[in-house]
Amino acid sequence: MSIEILSEENSYYKVNIHIPLRSYIIKKRYSDFETLVNNLCYDLGIDVKEFPHQLPGKRLNFINKNKIIEERKVELTKFLNNLIQDKELQNHLLVKEFLQLPNNFQFKTDSWYPKFKKLKIELTNETSKGLTLREKINKFYQPQLIELLCDDDKEKKKLLQQLQNKLDDLIKPEIQLKPSGRVIGKETELTIPLTNTELLQEQINIHQSQDQEVEQLRVLISRQRQIAELINTEVEEQNVLLDQFNEEVDQTSDKVKKARTRARKIL
Repeated sequence: MSIEILSEENSYYKVNIHIPLRSYIIKKRYSDFETLVNNLCYDLGIDVKEFPHQLPGKRLNFINKNKIIEERKVELTKFLNNLIQDKELQNHLLVKEFLQLPNNFQFKTDSWYPKFKKLKIELTNETSKGLTLREKINKFYQPQLIELLCDDDKEKKKLLQQLQNKLDDLIKPEIQLKPSGRVIGKETELTIPLTNTELLQEQINIHQSQDQEVEQLRVLISRQRQIAELINTEVEEQNVLLDQFNEEVDQTSDKVKKARTRARKIL
């Protein structure tokens, strides 16, 4: 099961709920979320401040209202997903009534969804580029995605396609620049027949090859720098020898002049 808040209309949040075999949308005000928390706390006999899953705080910002709404959508989505993962609260009658779930519906403990949610957040917030991004894909994102893809559940595969799309956005098959300078992705004849998983693996192979080439270039540049430093040291030593040679030439010239002067006096 998964929950995602799609939008806000006239102070109502559209909550998209996915359960096995079907999906549906409910509308809730922020005050409905507060009422749910208050009723749960009353039933549990605890103070609202002690409730383990906090709602986003109220903030007034008439200049940037859209930003506040977007932030609250993210926080409320996080709140609901934390709630349905809480073993103590997920099957509480108040929670199921709030989500308008069937009376016989029961949450099952599953470690799959938290992994999916964590990976989705990481991919959504990913800002790395170049070598750092490829290293993360190779070491972290790719293994996690492959592990999740091992499951044959159709509902899960539908959600995993979201992760695949986000990963595709991070590693485009081919990069080109529009006249405006904006980077876009472009399919080629080689990539069109590939599935998303095959395409991902192909990109990883390309990136690994590029990483090797960059490493070889780094070693070559390092070697060139060493040679340049050796040449510089040799030139400095030669300059010292030339200075000494010039001094000796000057001294010899002075001695020759003195010898000629003495010779003239004798004659």
